[in-house]
Amino acid sequence: MYQSPQFFNYLIDIDQGQEASYELFVIRRRGDYAIVGFVPVRTLGCDLDFRFGPVSLFKRALRACQILGSVPLLAPTDERLAEFVMKQLFARYAKCDVLYMQAMPEEMSTTLTRCAGVSAYILNGWRPCHTQPMPESVDAYLQKFSAKKRYNLSCQVCLLTGAAGPLQVLRIETPDDVTHLLNAMDAVCPSPAVARDTERLRFEKLARHGLLLSYVIRCGNEDVAVVLGSRSPRVWHVHKIVGQQKYMRLSVGMSAMHLAVLDVLANFTFRLIDYGYGTPNAEFRSTHVLKSRGQVLLHRSRSLMGLLLTFHDKYNTMNEALIRRITSAKNGAHNASRPSKRRCQRSGRRQALPDRLTSVDMRLPHINGTPGAKTRCLRLAPPLSQL
Repeated sequence: MYQSPQFFNYLIDIDQGQEASYELFVIRRRGDYAIVGFVPVRTLGCDLDFRFGPVSLFKRALRACQILGSVPLLAPTDERLAEFVMKQLFARYAKCDVLYMQAMPEEMSTTLTRCAGVSAYILNGWRPCHTQPMPESVDAYLQKFSAKKRYNLSCQVCLLTGAAGPLQVLRIETPDDVTHLLNAMDAVCPSPAVARDTERLRFEKLARHGLLLSYVIRCGNEDVAVVLGSRSPRVWHVHKIVGQQKYMRLSVGMSAMHLAVLDVLANFTFRLIDYGYGTPNAEFRSTHVLKSRGQVLLHRSRSLMGLLLTFHDKYNTMNEALIRRITSAKNGAHNASRPSKRRCQRSGRRQALPDRLTSVDMRLPHINGTPGAKTRCLRLAPPLSQL
């Protein structure tokens, strides 16, 4: 999406009246002037966070030149092309501390990290990104789940409608729909009026350029969940899934995403849903695929910025070790405080049964002429008051 003409037009539209923070570079071969690459970029701030455990101590703001789409669109014929592009960008944006790629695939990182005079720092390391390949139809999507999972999803939706009212799935994709989206976001996660005005402008611009695709789940007269997303021709990007707190016990977020996927399959031809960084819930591992990506900061070798990023890496490593030690200590203390389970002794005596359980000896039926083994079965007995 971030390398599409629609997104670049969106950047031009949203920055009207301001100094442009974006550029599109067209790379031509010197001999025959053939186009061998496109590199869309924009400048922005990037925070380097120093934390103590889960608490942020301070942040160091970096000036970054972001390569939109995380991977330059370069012809694969010339191996030196990537190195040439990196040198030109560092020369063009001499005041920037780093070249920033938000979600570079790990398998494509070697091309850019082998450039002479350039070093790479993977902020927070390589992390799994949560994606979902899209089948051809709703039936094919449902068949990826077990019968029990399909039943559970249907039950969750029924319980939600029973508690909150009749169900409506509202698709948000035009500027006129943005008001419904903002009202739903206020109902689910209220924000200040200033932030609402900024969000309205951003959503309307995205919708005007055909990039907005979000959903509001409404039950009766109440908005219960929002799926916030954007789209490119082949991929639906899901940025946030939020639901009303009082319906969390009914798995409102899971139901909202399930309903949104059903609508997407019925009305669009996307190849993939991209949820960004994270891992899927265990219940969705049959339909989702993890891809390794990272936030890559390219910086000039042998520079003060290189020293700062090296220090940040070492500091993060120590902080993560501290978090693991504290978590391990808490788990150990919790386990020590729990009473140990009494084990049955092999003394020939049976363990005492609760008041409402009786012991019954039964013989399993014969199978293929082989006598069944004798076993002991526990059966719930009626309370004494009912005898």
